[in-house]
Parts: sequence; C-alpha cells; structure tokens
Amino acid sequence: MKRSLWPMVPVVMAVGLPMAVQAAPEFYGRINVSLDHVGDYPDNKLSGSLNDIQAGDNPLGDGWFLESNASRLGVRGSEPLDVAGLSVIYQLEVGYDADGDNDTFNTRNSFVGLDTPYGKVFAGRYDSLVKIAEGRVDQFNNTAADLENQFYGQRRNSNTLNWESPAFGALTLRAQVGPGEDDEVGDPPNNDRKTSLTDTYGLSATWVSDSLYGALAYEHSYLEIDVPNPAAPPASLAVAGDLDLVRAALGVKLGPWDLGAMVEQLRLDPDLSGASRSDGTSYLVSAGYRMTPRLTLKAQAARFDSDDLGLENTTATGGADYALGRNTKVYGLVSLSDAKISYPGGLNDDQDGTLASVGMEHKF
Repeated sequence: MKRSLWPMVPVVMAVGLPMAVQAAPEFYGRINVSLDHVGDYPDNKLSGSLNDIQAGDNPLGDGWFLESNASRLGVRGSEPLDVAGLSVIYQLEVGYDADGDNDTFNTRNSFVGLDTPYGKVFAGRYDSLVKIAEGRVDQFNNTAADLENQFYGQRRNSNTLNWESPAFGALTLRAQVGPGEDDEVGDPPNNDRKTSLTDTYGLSATWVSDSLYGALAYEHSYLEIDVPNPAAPPASLAVAGDLDLVRAALGVKLGPWDLGAMVEQLRLDPDLSGASRSDGTSYLVSAGYRMTPRLTLKAQAARFDSDDLGLENTTATGGADYALGRNTKVYGLVSLSDAKISYPGGLNDDQDGTLASVGMEHKF
C-alpha cells in the first residue's frame, strides 16, 4: 500500500526549524612561529625568572630556538535564547604547540555564559583582569620580546566567574573571582589550602575610543611563593602567600603613530613567620609607526626593578611587521637586555644580552 509523504513535511519542517535559526559558531585560529637566537637574554616569563633566581638558578638563556608563539585554535559564538533579552555566549580555545616541544594542546580562554541587559556573565578559564588591561600597548605581543619578560601580571586564571558591564559610552567595568578548589599551596610543614570563593579576585576599568585607550586593574591571589630557605641556602622554600598586582595602561593614536605606556606594581607577601614582603615595579613605553599600508616600524623599552627579589632587567627592542595579506604577516626584531641578578644565596650576575628573531604569523 502506497502512502503519501506530504503529511510528514510539516513535521520535518518543525523539527528542522530550530536548527535553521541557530547561529553558526565561528572557527578561528592563529599560527605564529619564529626562529630566535638568544645570548644571555631572559627567555622565560618573569614569574619563571623569579622562581629560577630564588632556586639559585640563572634565568638567562643562550642558543637557537624555533618557537611557537601563542598559536591557537578555537570555536566561539553567541545566539539569542527564548527568554527575552538573553543570549548564550561561549568559547572553547586551546593553545597549539606548532613546533612540537611541549604538549600539543593546552587550555586557553574557554567559557560559557549569558549576555544580559546588565552585562555578560560567564564561567571558565580566562585572562586575569590585569592581563586584559594590557590592551594593545605591547608592540611585540606574542613574540620572544613579549612584555611577559618584565611584567608578572600576564596570567590566565582557572576556575573563574566573570562579569563584564555593558559599555557606558567608552567605559567598561569588569570583575573576576576564582575559588582555589581546596588546592594545596606550599611545601610541608608550611603548606595551606585554598578554600575561599575569592582566593583570586580582581576589578578593572577600561576606556576605549577611536584615539585613546586607558585601563586600571587590580588583582589579589592566594598562591605558592618561593622564598629563601633559611635552613639550606641558596635553596628556596615554597610557602603559601598573597600576591597583589596593580596595573595602569595608556595608549594614544596620533595619525600613523601608536604610542603606549604601562606600569605595574607587584607585591608578594609570604605566609611564613620571619619571611619579608617583596615588592617590584615594571615599566614600559612603546611606539609603532605605520610607514605604509603594509609596513609598520616598532620600538619598545621595558624594565623590571626589585631589590627585594634580586632582579633588575631592562630591555630595548626594535623591529618591523610586513603584511603579506589581510591575515598574514612576517616580522623581525632585535632586542638588547641588561640583567642584574643578586640573590642572598650567592647567585650574582650582571650580563648584557641579545635577542634576534624572525617569524611569520597567519590568522584564520
């Protein structure tokens, strides 16, 4: 017996209709690979450099390196929900190790949340508000001369709850908290556990207009801190402690010029009887000049200074980007450094360093 399929058409359309109105997610990525040569140049993040020094090791590196610089893959999107005024927002992003030295993937900014009339609320792993305050001030972002060599606040926090306000004209406010999830910090017997909803918390305000960028951010964290081990110098001892960071950034566009400045105050306060608080300050000034639609010249100077932590490091960097297409560029840079290391355990060094790097970046 033959049956007509026409009665099924409304059912098929009804089932398929919700899929038809859903917004397609955006797949995106970036591959950035460079060939670097360093000679007595800081080749780690500032946080890693301080850990090296406090363990009695020299953080200055030498040699040739092929590096993957923040290469990534991601999916993101948003779509309206049935409840008026609400949209779901989501992002899944992983770092991709294009040169094969480390694990292939690692979690970058990944979250799910809601866009509401009162701002965006979302949860997951996300940049600290101090890191976000950087804006585009760093002319050598995602290269071997990235400001992370002089600024401690380049952190991405796990287990975060975030709020981002609607734009009040050019002004946006942000807040972030993160529970420690009972993680243990420090070595026995000086260890502790993170048990608060606000083991990490931060606040920031940013101003973004066509010609002016400004940001002010604060973050507090309870984390593991390396301090000199009084029982076995020059070894270090891991203890629980408080980290406080304050960052201010300013960027100005003047015709073909992009000018920037940033300062950050660091305070580490170990939770250990007899251990002293450590302070440090980071500075940066930068300039970019769009000589042609394809060619941009860049210069930047940065410094980290802390007698308490036994490190002074100054860098001066110059370079250029050349656009091969809308999403593809090649770049080159040369950076000079002056590092003075003085650790109570006996590590003392004063070295002038060099960095030369050429690389290529493609976005998709």
